[in-house]
Amino acid sequence: MLVSVVIPTYNSARFLTEAVSSVLAQTFSDFEILVIDDGSTDETQDVMRQYGSPVRCIRQQNSGVAVARNRGITESRGRYVAFLDADDTWLADKLERQVNALSIESGAGVCYSAFTVVDSDLNPVRINQSKRHASALEDLLLRGNVVGSICTVLCERALFDNLGGFDPDLSQCADWDMWVRMAAHTEFIYIDEPLVTYRHHSSMMSRNAALLESDSLRVLEKGFAVPGLSASLRARRRAAFARNYMVLAGTYFHARRYKDFARCATLAVTMDFRQAAYLMGFPTRAINRKTLNSER
Repeated sequence: MLVSVVIPTYNSARFLTEAVSSVLAQTFSDFEILVIDDGSTDETQDVMRQYGSPVRCIRQQNSGVAVARNRGITESRGRYVAFLDADDTWLADKLERQVNALSIESGAGVCYSAFTVVDSDLNPVRINQSKRHASALEDLLLRGNVVGSICTVLCERALFDNLGGFDPDLSQCADWDMWVRMAAHTEFIYIDEPLVTYRHHSSMMSRNAALLESDSLRVLEKGFAVPGLSASLRARRRAAFARNYMVLAGTYFHARRYKDFARCATLAVTMDFRQAAYLMGFPTRAINRKTLNSER
């Protein structure tokens, strides 16, 4: 068994069949599927009864997506682990492309790709590509979660054995935190083609801006405390926090929490004056975003 596919699910029965089917349709066949039912109260168990090997369904008490992913990793038997959310899907050659990439590049233990954002009916909305400029660790600390969707990732299971699983206390940034920890030990391969469809729909959990603030700041604090971090990267700590505060300012603005928007924007510019240029262009971006949303 080479790849273990972990699919956490909570009350996503209406999408689950499409997710599992997209794995079963892979051109690469040496895999197992572990569906971790995180205490669903819908028809998830009925949906899962139609499957046999290589699909395993493991039910647990509702504990959150990070705990569900960790349970899947613990139960996995493959050399590699891949993740798929219950409402997303893979293109048929996703695993084959990534397994080949990792087998060629011996210095990398993680592979991820671009992805297509789609609506509830899988109609394409846009393609999200990774903004890579340097090493994975530098990009993740200075430019945020450049990996984007966790559903694009294929990684060595041994990394979890060495580093531990996803932090369940980071409800909104557990994946970003995990990639930072991995990037301190291995390089990431990026495939600049969309191999995943990321479904954006009305039932998705709305983002809690205050929780995002506390989680993202904790990720950066932990990241810049990683042993062996280069002096040049450590010297850019202030700029990394400034960028994050500007991102938070935008999140608060869209949540109509204008006092928190002003607070974070002020912190960002105070810490790194270069953020002022981004702030000046914010009204235009806000109008463009509103126009785009009204056209959908």
